[in-house]
Amino acid sequence: MPEQIPVALQAELEELRRRVAELEHAAEVQEWGGQLFHESNIPQLLLDFETGAVLVANAAAHRFYGESLLQQPHINYICAENLDWETQLKPLVAQNRYGMRVSQQHADGGLRTVEAHYILVNLRGRPVVHLIALDITERIRVQQELERAYRLESLGRLAGGIAHDFNNILTAVIGFAELARGRVRDEVTLRFLEGILQATDRAVNLNKQLLAYARRQVVQLAPLDMRVWQESVLDILRRVLPENIRLETETDPDLGLIQGDANLLMQILLNLVVNARDAMPEGGVIAIRLQNKTLRHGRNTSVPPGRYVILTVADTGTGIPPDVLPHIFEPFYSTKPFGHGTGLGLAAVQGAVQQLDGYIEVQTELGKGTQFTVYFPRLTSSKPPQQTADTLGE
Repeated sequence: MPEQIPVALQAELEELRRRVAELEHAAEVQEWGGQLFHESNIPQLLLDFETGAVLVANAAAHRFYGESLLQQPHINYICAENLDWETQLKPLVAQNRYGMRVSQQHADGGLRTVEAHYILVNLRGRPVVHLIALDITERIRVQQELERAYRLESLGRLAGGIAHDFNNILTAVIGFAELARGRVRDEVTLRFLEGILQATDRAVNLNKQLLAYARRQVVQLAPLDMRVWQESVLDILRRVLPENIRLETETDPDLGLIQGDANLLMQILLNLVVNARDAMPEGGVIAIRLQNKTLRHGRNTSVPPGRYVILTVADTGTGIPPDVLPHIFEPFYSTKPFGHGTGLGLAAVQGAVQQLDGYIEVQTELGKGTQFTVYFPRLTSSKPPQQTADTLGE
């Protein structure tokens, strides 16, 4: 008969088994936690609470921040807002063990906006900050673009309503001025009436820009050969350029057709050329190019994949400053002196391009020039339309 284990010893053995099971479970949890930390695609750091030094970084953090930043003595080198760990960040963590802060941080790819989630933990008797860094740069950019689109849409509706009312008033003014000119014989009065009609012509052109921005112009879409169209407008373009600016053109010999409106295209090109002219007060070169292009999937651009006819207008001017670039398509935004522009030029261009189901991009470099690229969807038919330079101008 086997010996019976005393009750006290039996209880002690059960307690030992329970503690072993707890330790095994804790070891498993620690292993899981370590795997989650090291294998996560989200950058994570363990910081020494006292000094702000980086103790451990997972692989994602190494990719995001780069080796040189992580080897610095403390996290101050990562912060791009001149925040000091000892005097600013450490008290914040001490006050709130759990928290989140959005800040600008240096990363391997440049300056990024980071949503940093932190928690203060005790690791083997040592206070450590577990930091999870979420890169929200792209999310903020998309949000800003969406807000800008809503704002511009509201302005577009307002501009469209004003333009239609303004057009009715202009029609009456022009009509009465024409009637008066037909009946008046006095030369002084006739000069005054001519001045009124010239002013109304300028107002009509301004109104067209408002309608183009609001995308409410009446357009007559038809298959259009931009090669023929360009030949018909070159003389007009040359008239707006001074002698110290050279106009160069290049066209693909097998240029495709687009579904377009000649007058709307003229408004797009003329505005881009005038903008290029104003960017070159000392003279330079404006290059206009027409070409076929097929965009594939995976291209980092706002233009979707597809087959396009591309209109490029490039200048050798001053370029657009980085602080101005995000605003160039906003209506009434102008860097020209007071009285030298309405601020509607590029806004009208964008509106006209969108009316033709197109897209517009800009590349610029200070001191070297600017290039606007307009993408028009290319028609599948290769048969040229029956049109001439004369019919395009009608």
